[in-house]
Parts: sequence; C-alpha cells; structure tokens
Amino acid sequence: MTVQNRQVLIGVDVGGTNTDSVLLDPNEFDQEHRGVLAWNKSVTTNDVSEGIEAAIAKLLDESTHTVNRSDVAAVAIGTTHFINAVIEQDQGRLERVAVLRLCGPYSKAMPPFSDFPEGLKAILDGYQGFLNGGHHVDGQEIQPVDEQEVLQHVAEIKKLGLQAVAVTGVFSPMTPVHEQKVAEIVQREIPGVQLVMSHEVSGIGYLERENATILNAAIMSFAQKIITSFTMAIQRQGLKCPVVLSQNDGTIITAAEAMNTPIRTFSSGATNSMRGAAFLCSKEKETHGKSIMVVDVGGTTTDVGLLLPSGFPRQSSSYSIVGGVRMNFSMPHVESIGLGGGSIVRINDNEISIGPDSVGNNIAKAALVFGGDTVTATDVTIAKAVDEPSTFVDALHKIGTPQLVEGKFTSSVKTMFDAGLKRKVESVIDRMKTSPDPLPVLLVGGGSFIVPDELNGASKVFRPPYFGVANAIGAAMGKLSTEAHSIQVVLPGVGSREAISDELKNQAMEAVIAKGAIKSSVSVVDVRVDAVPYVPNTFSFYVKAVGDVDYNQMKTAFAVDTTKVEENGTAQSGGSVTKRSTFDKQEFVKTEETMDYSTYKPFINENREWILSQVDLDFLSIGVYILGCGGGGHPYSHYLEVRNMLRQGATIRIIDMDDLPKYITDEKGSIVSVGYAGSPTVSAERLAGNELWEANELLAQFIGKRPEAVYPLEIGGGNGLQGIFCASDKQWNVPTVDCDLMGRAYPTHWQTLPVVFNEGKPYFAPCTMSDGNGNTVLIAQTKSDLHSEKIIRASLSELGASVGVVNPPMTVDQVKDTTVKNTVSQAWRIGRAVMIARQKSEINMLPRRIIDAVGGDRSAKQLFAGKIVSVDKYLFKGHVYGEVVIESENGQQMLIPFKNENILCKLRQGRDDQNPKIVCSVPDLISVIDADTGEAVGTPDYRYGLVVFVLAIAPSDRWTSTPKGLEIGGPKAFDLDDVEYRPIGEYTEPMSVIKEYATVPSRTAP
Repeated sequence: MTVQNRQVLIGVDVGGTNTDSVLLDPNEFDQEHRGVLAWNKSVTTNDVSEGIEAAIAKLLDESTHTVNRSDVAAVAIGTTHFINAVIEQDQGRLERVAVLRLCGPYSKAMPPFSDFPEGLKAILDGYQGFLNGGHHVDGQEIQPVDEQEVLQHVAEIKKLGLQAVAVTGVFSPMTPVHEQKVAEIVQREIPGVQLVMSHEVSGIGYLERENATILNAAIMSFAQKIITSFTMAIQRQGLKCPVVLSQNDGTIITAAEAMNTPIRTFSSGATNSMRGAAFLCSKEKETHGKSIMVVDVGGTTTDVGLLLPSGFPRQSSSYSIVGGVRMNFSMPHVESIGLGGGSIVRINDNEISIGPDSVGNNIAKAALVFGGDTVTATDVTIAKAVDEPSTFVDALHKIGTPQLVEGKFTSSVKTMFDAGLKRKVESVIDRMKTSPDPLPVLLVGGGSFIVPDELNGASKVFRPPYFGVANAIGAAMGKLSTEAHSIQVVLPGVGSREAISDELKNQAMEAVIAKGAIKSSVSVVDVRVDAVPYVPNTFSFYVKAVGDVDYNQMKTAFAVDTTKVEENGTAQSGGSVTKRSTFDKQEFVKTEETMDYSTYKPFINENREWILSQVDLDFLSIGVYILGCGGGGHPYSHYLEVRNMLRQGATIRIIDMDDLPKYITDEKGSIVSVGYAGSPTVSAERLAGNELWEANELLAQFIGKRPEAVYPLEIGGGNGLQGIFCASDKQWNVPTVDCDLMGRAYPTHWQTLPVVFNEGKPYFAPCTMSDGNGNTVLIAQTKSDLHSEKIIRASLSELGASVGVVNPPMTVDQVKDTTVKNTVSQAWRIGRAVMIARQKSEINMLPRRIIDAVGGDRSAKQLFAGKIVSVDKYLFKGHVYGEVVIESENGQQMLIPFKNENILCKLRQGRDDQNPKIVCSVPDLISVIDADTGEAVGTPDYRYGLVVFVLAIAPSDRWTSTPKGLEIGGPKAFDLDDVEYRPIGEYTEPMSVIKEYATVPSRTAP
C-alpha cells in the first residue's frame, strides 16, 4: 500500500465478546515490532460505537509513539454483528423481506424460504411473488418482464408496509437486465426501499443465491445503522479518513458499499485472523511463496484455515451454511473443533479428555489458576510451564495465579494431555491440507498458548508477535478486489477461450484500479474456465483481481463516500444493539435431532402401500446420491420439492412390484419411468417447473391412456426422487413402484436394462420431453435407442439445456423383467444407516454401516480412504469427463476416472507407481463418500482436501448376466476396451421395505 509522510492505519475487529484494535505504521512493517505502535483488547459494549470510540482513543492516547489524528490514513473494521443477527434469529435487527422471483413458469414447487429454519423464516418471510421474466443459459428470455404484473406485486408490498425487497432472476448473474428493470420500477414506486438484486450478491445456483439475497436485504437496515455509528464514532475522535470494512475473502470495501451488501462481511473474522497471522510472520523465510496453515485458538473453539500463496484464504468450493441457511456465497474454508483455553479437562485413571465443552468467558472464575474448581486446558498448560521451565514461561506467568496449579498434575497426566491435545490439532490440520507435504503452521488467538511448539505435519510452528490481536491486524491489511464473470459461446475457429479470459482479466484489473488500488500492485489471483455441460461451445468464465490500497487516492473520494453513508444512515444513527431473539427457541429442529432412527418404522397401510414420511424422504435423499456413483444430479432441490409437498399435506404412495397388478385396469398396464436430462449447471439455476407434467400429458394424448403407476428412470442422484414426486396426490396421484431402470446412475439415457433385454425393437419410442415453458416434443419412432439418445441431446440446445422426460409405458411383465427391483428400498436403507451412524456419533463406522445396508461383505467393499489431492475435468460431447486422485496416509493413491459418473478405480502404491492396478470398474457402483458426514460427493463437488472413503457395491445381476448387459453398462461402453470387468462381489437383492414392515403394526405417524 502507498501512504505519504507519516500516516498510520487503525484496524478494529468487533466481536460478540471482545473488541480488538491495533495502530499500525506501514513505514515500519519491516521492523521487529512489525509496525505495531499500540494495541488494545476490550469487552464489546452494547453500543458498539462507544466501544470503538473508546478503543481508538486508547490506541492514540497510549501509543508510545507520537501520532496525530491527522496521521490516520484509514480505519478498517471487521465485525461479526451481521452474521450474529442471523445466527441468533434476532428480529430486533432483521427486516421482513418481500421476494420477487423473475422465473416464468419455473420453481413454484420451491418457493422462497423453502430451506430456511422455521424460526428465521417466520421473522423474514414478508411476501413472495412469482413474476414473468428470467433468462436461459444462452441469454434468451424465458419470458419478457410484464410491467403491469410488477406494479400489482409492488402494490401488495406497499400495503404490507415492507421496506426490504429482494429481486432474483433466473441466470441473472449472466444476464441481469430483467432484475435491473424490475428494480427501477420498485424503487420508483417505493421511495427509500432497501432493494437488493441477486446478481450483485453471488453467482450461479439459484436457490443459494436467492437465500443470500434475502439475508442481505434483511440485514441492510441494521447494517446501515451500525456502519453509520462506526463512521460517526470515528469522526467524533477527530479522524477525517476513510472507513472500510473487511470482506469474507480478506479484501475491503468502503462503508457505503458495505451498507449495500453487508453479507460480504459475514465471515470476515476468520479471514482477518489468517491474513493478520501471515503478515506478522512475513519475515520468516519458511513462509515465503507457500500455503500456510493458520490455527486460531480461542476460549472455546479452534478455527483452522489454509492461507494460499496469494495471501488469501482458500474458499469453500460449493456452498456454505450460515445460521442454517444454505448459500453459494464465497466464504473461507474453515474447520472448527471444540478446543480452546477454556476447554474442560477430565482425568479418569489412565484416560484424559479435553473438551469439547468449555467454561467459555467464565474462565476467570471457573479455572483453577483463577481460584475456581474446574480443570481447564489453561490450567494444565500453565502447570507444565511452572513445573517444567520453558521459553514460554514468562507469558504464561501473567495468566491468573500460576502457583495455584504448581505440582497439581502428575507427569503422566501432563503427558496424556500433550498427546491428546496434539492429536486434536494435528487431525484438523491434516483434514485441511491439500497434500501430505509439511506446511508452516501459524498459531494465533488468545488461547494459542495451549498448543505445543511441534506438530506432526508442520514444517515449523510459528507464534507471531501480537498473536492476540491478529484479527485486527488482518483487518487493517485488507486489499481491494473485484470480480468479473461471464458465460459465452466460443465457436470453433471464431475467437478463443484464452482471448475471452484475457479480456475479463483486463476488465477486472481496470475495475480494481478505479476503486483505488495501486496500479503496480494489481494482480489476477483466480481464473476459472468451465464448460457448461450439454450446451454446445458454451463456457463459464470467472476472474478475480486484487491490489494494494492507495489510501491517498481513497481519501480524495472520502467526502463522496461520507455523503453516501450519511444519506443511508439518516435517522439511523446510534450503534446500540438490543437483542430480541424471541424465535430462537422455536427454531425448526431437524428430525434427526429428535427421533431415534434405529427404532423408526415406516408406515405401511392396509393396502400394503408405503406412505412416505419426511423421515423416509431424509433417508432417500442421502441414499439416492450414494447410488448415483457421483452423477445423477444433486438431489437437494428435488428433496425440497417433495418435502414442501409433504408439509402441505400431500400423500405419496410407494408400492411393491408384486402388488402392481392391483393397480392395472387392463391385462397389460401402463407404467412409465420419468427423469430429467440435461445440464447440471442449468438444473441448479433454472429450478424445476411442470416439465414432467407437460411431457406426461403429451404422451397420454398420443397413446390414448394415462399412466397407472410411475417409477424413476434411474435411482441414482436427483432423478431417484422423480418417481415419488410424480406419484404425489398433488401431481399425478398414482403409486410409484419400488424399482428403476438402472439400479444406479449412468451418464446416458440408453444405458438402461430395457435396451439390454429388448431384442431388435427400440425401447425409447414413443417418449416425450418438455422444457416446462411451452415446448413439448414427441419422439414417435426411431431406428434405434441410440438415435433416441442423439435426438434428446440435440434438442437440449434449443430447449434451455434441461428437459423432463417421460419414457414409453411398460406392461406389468416388462416392469418385472427389465427393471431393478426394490431400489427405492435400497436407497432408504443406505440413508437410514448413515443417519443412525451420525445420530450415535459412529462416524468412523460409516463405511461398515453402509456396507451392511447393501448386503454385507459379499456385496460391497471399502476400496480406499484418504484425502482428495487432485481433480482434473474436461468436457466432451456434453459430458463432464475427468479424474480424481485420492491419497491415503501411507502414500497410496486411488485414481478414479469419471464420465459424469465414476467409471473405474485404479490403485497406485505411491506417486511414482507408473502401473496402477485396476481394482474395480463399471457396472459395479463406485461411490466417493464424505468421511465426516456419510453423504455422497458428486463429481461436480470434488475438491482438494476433502476427506473421503470409496465404496464399491455389486450391481444388479441383470447387468452382469448377459454379454449385452456388460456391453452397455460395462467398461466397453466407456471405450475402455482393454479393461476386463472383474466383479467386486455378488449382488444381493435389496429387501423390500414394504415386505419387511407390512406385517409389523406401525406406531409412527407418516
């Protein structure tokens, strides 16, 4: 950063408990004291402005250096107040929000707030409007905006007196014009409204982006009040300088910008600690140009994050959850464990436990060293320092009365304490690492003195000076940043991806310079180019640029920014925070926290119909993704669709295949399979509409008969829930059969059992597909099933890259002969096994529990366990191809190539092994599973550092009993002619849930 003359920076971190502040001189960063002129730690006051004012006054007045208030170039603030308001469900700080969706015919089964905790939804849900508008992935309109329709919704919002509005449009991050048009109308009709457009908040992923937009709108009024109080407090101290706030990624934004998007500051605390620690250790050669592990130890928890060579934290790759709300907003990837200075230590014979519970902020009364009667990690650490002199004794002697713990613990207790504490810290560090190579570890935070100087996996452990206020230092060290993203068509021979990337880089760098960055310091820190599946020649581009702050230039713009702050903060001054969390005890509690899953019984009625409950749905949503073998689409949005119907009183019936004749009105029957085809990118943004309903109507019209039952095309992934969705009495009102056409997920439509067993005649005609927006297509006849596949894929580019498909009706005999039986039951059993293991805290037993659920060791095996260390992806003919590499603690590696789904597993004895052994291949089911949750990791979600285990499950013998089955579902179908299929085990037919529980009276209401 550039400053003229003697100019200093002030960093402030306002937490829920403490306010930390620091005074820095950039001209002395290379000195022993790292430019720290003064620092202060105090208790956060109810009126945060008073606390900040007092902290700054103390910094300036008590500094041993002569500092004039005119020397202060900027004040940078990080705060947890906004995220705390959401987590605590504080209606005193949150506004009710009107949500206007520009979605056309889509997403109505998943209204806004669908996955909010009930207490938070009750506070925030002010109004929901579904409007014409939105765009397809290629920029074409779904429907044009109807101004009269917008005005009707605005009139309703005005009647309700709502002042916070969120506008969310389909694919608005790529084409924002509809959001902008609606925003203009709303602002014209409701002067002073707090309005947020979703394209200014985050990127692709409609539900998650809308959630973030709603939270941003809800917190804006409170943010303006608090940020105004910040600036006023600073002005009262005689400081005439810019006020900036820390963002989640470690960069800064002006106070005026933060008022508009306070959500960008939600998780800045962890980032500030990491960047502050890195700065304090920047003179250490071992940290130069390397990733650095930062361990931030507080009184109750330890947060561990990875700082990349760019100087910024590694971000969570897919989505994050704040206060129970799922968002795709960029947050630092941080692992937290229950370990801190106040962790309670329990000693029992030859065992010792440390935490996870803590005395917290009561440590000054509870801990032994303060005269209390509770043994804490602080007590044992200080006792070690007193009994065994070390280089850290002086600092520890300042905590409480060390003599109170002198000789208190035996040497064996201290040895066990050291081993247990090291094991906890080393374990979380290992989970966060992206390679087995040792990394520098920086210890910060008020409780970091409990961590030893040597840790396995650390090349060196550093304790930076001023470690207790590293978060405030990180706030002061923030840089400026900007992002540029676009989805564009790149035709062969016309333009190039590199040229588009270069253009976006230039745009991003120019934008960050315009914000006030020093031109010579600007660099591009992130570039991503991803093909959009099933959308020909279409790519998603993302660029991020950062630069050091030129505070002299920023001061020039300070008057403008101050005016914006004062305008936004009019009648909102004063930083008093009064909590009114009257809903916190009413927050919706997930069923897994209240029900004993091991004794749960599904409800089977007198007609032997399994009536789906929400618990059953929870089980299924986990099980179908594990059976998806990495593909099939994430089931989350489809899970919400079905859950919403259940909560509205819908009845969903599942029947056993043996009972199917009871539902048939003639000798043959009409039973159809359903699912979606197309791009996962599109399905994550353009939420489902009436695609399956419209496709079904056309098919029924063509064949002259409506379906009498339904079942999923594939049980794997999101498609595995489409049978129960269509079966609802709020949809088709027919039963769904406990079966599917694959027993898993495959990347193409024709890789199904009817194609295996149909001799000569194509199966997939007649079939229908719909985009849910007025375009419905009938494939009446084709030469082969492969041609049907090609027709569907070719149509996708004209139908928005996602369609619902209804396949030709089957007879009862065809269903029995050409489907995989009881796969809904199998998914249910897998999900149930995972939920029971989690409920009983048997996370280490997850592989065993899942294996037992699918038939035991004769039918499934754990192939590997380790951490993802490499992911490579590319696009070919609409499918995502790639390879993921997983590495174990002993250095072995498992390589898993995938084509949407996982294809085979190769075991390598080490990185230098050039001849890996194939240990499993399709049609065996290969599932990569998160070792911490037991939930499947889809191929789009593979990311560095994720700890996983790999399971192989024997497929239905209908795939393996004939040469044609192996030809369509085995290695040769993936052009792996040199791979010989060797089965992992023997298939065990899943036990029908209906047959198991129909004779057992159920006492559990559906």
